[in-house]
Amino acid sequence: MKQFDLVTDEKIKSQLNTKLIGQEIYAFWKIGSTNTFARQRALHDAPEGTVVIAEEQTQGRGRMTRQWESQFGKGLWFSVILRPQDVSPKAGLYTFLAGVSVAEAVEQLCGLRPELKWPNDLLLNGKKFCGILSEADFQNGHIRHVILGIGINVDHKQEDLPNSISESATSIRIESNWRLDRVKLLITVLKRMEKNYELIQTKGFDPILKTWKSYCPRLSKQIKVRQEHTIYEGIFQDLDEHGCMLLKTNDGQMRKIVAGDFA
Repeated sequence: MKQFDLVTDEKIKSQLNTKLIGQEIYAFWKIGSTNTFARQRALHDAPEGTVVIAEEQTQGRGRMTRQWESQFGKGLWFSVILRPQDVSPKAGLYTFLAGVSVAEAVEQLCGLRPELKWPNDLLLNGKKFCGILSEADFQNGHIRHVILGIGINVDHKQEDLPNSISESATSIRIESNWRLDRVKLLITVLKRMEKNYELIQTKGFDPILKTWKSYCPRLSKQIKVRQEHTIYEGIFQDLDEHGCMLLKTNDGQMRKIVAGDFA
C-alpha cells in the first residue's frame, strides 16, 4: 500500500463537475503559502473559483500570523478565490461559508460530526483538525476578492503531530481510525462550497449562519473569550449579521466580539 496518494490537478478535474469552483487549478508539490500565491493570482485577475493546492506548505499561516503545520502528503492545504459582489463589512462572513462546507463534507464522508468553533476552527472530539484563514482585498467599499485558505489534517497518525500541538490537535484518521481519500474529501468540500456559495447569492447569509450555529455546541453556553489582554465571561448568545460574537457578559451587558479566542 502506498504511504499516501498525491493530490494532482488531473485527479481533481477528472472528478469535479462544478460550474465555478475548481475550473482553474494550481497544484504544487511544495509552496510557501497557498493563500499568498492565490492572492498574487487574484490581483492578476485569476478567475473566480480558482483553487490553489499544495502537498506541503513551508510558510502555512493561521490567524494572527500563527504558523500552520502543513506536512507533505498528510492533509489538504488549499485556497479558493471568490469574487462576491458584496460590500466590505461582509467579507468576514465567508469564513463561515468555508467552515460549513468542510463540516458538511466530513460528516457526509465519515459520519463524524465536527464542532465549529468561532470564528474559524473545526474540532473533532474537542481537538482541532481544520483551520480557516480568510483574507480579502477591497476597492471603493466593496470586496475585490476573498481568499479562503483551508488546512485539514486528514491522514496524520498521532506520532505525526508535532509535540507542540499533540495535546490540542487531531486528524480525521486519528478520530475515525481509517484512511480517507484526500481527493474525495477535497472534491466533496469544493462541491459543498459551490452549493453554499450559490445559496448565499440567492438567499443571503442567513441559511449559512443557521447551519453554522447547528454545528456549534458552545452557542448558548457559558464561555470565556480573550480579547487582546482582557478575558470576558458570559453566554455565547448569537452571531450578528457580520459574524461577530454576541456575548451576554455575567454583568448583564451585551458585548460584540469582533475578534478573539476562547480562553
